[in-house]
Amino acid sequence: MIDVGKLAAVLGSGVCSALPGLHAWSGCDTVSALASQGKIKALKLVQANDLYLQAFTDLGSSWNVPTDVFNSIQAFTCQLYARNTKIVGANSLRYHMFCAKKGQIESGQLPPCEDSLMQHTLRANYQAAIWRRGLENLPDVPAPSAEHGWELDDGGSLKIRWMAGIPAPDVVLNLISCTCRRTCRPSDCSCILNGLKCTVVCKLQGCSNMVQDDAIVAQDANDSDGDSDD
Repeated sequence: MIDVGKLAAVLGSGVCSALPGLHAWSGCDTVSALASQGKIKALKLVQANDLYLQAFTDLGSSWNVPTDVFNSIQAFTCQLYARNTKIVGANSLRYHMFCAKKGQIESGQLPPCEDSLMQHTLRANYQAAIWRRGLENLPDVPAPSAEHGWELDDGGSLKIRWMAGIPAPDVVLNLISCTCRRTCRPSDCSCILNGLKCTVVCKLQGCSNMVQDDAIVAQDANDSDGDSDD
């Protein structure tokens, strides 16, 4: 059995105050974890930097994430993925890591983009805020879909809001093709992950995510009408 009192004394009141935010952000029952980034590594980084310690102490103190708190967490994320980096922006670090590996790097080895990181931080802030109000009678808790990293689907069910914007410009998205061999699954098909239909340039043909024949015929008809007008 762990003596929580002694553990708190060893960690100190500062670290203990940061633990709810850090635990939620680094992965819990309601918030996903970042790929290959464990809690011990995150804790050591927080213990070594007062700026990060304060950021996670503030996480969950209100229902919103202040800009300065997110900026500190973004810098913290960069150091999780590249310990000695001076880069403090997630997008910039993604670019530099991708270039350093000449494109030979898995997406899970890159930090999330700034947009996704913000949504992740909003979810962690929401969960930490609930924990921090655990001793209040009837706390006033907003809906998770009210700009807290979740949203409602067409059926009214709650789902994760991975990004607020688009993953890439349309001109780039149109060039995406998947290399699925047996089936295209939402968990690993690059087309589905980007909200796209598979096309003739994808490796697997005839999957359930392919553009339907009637849609192709309709597009061909529209193209023909356009040609006749010329």
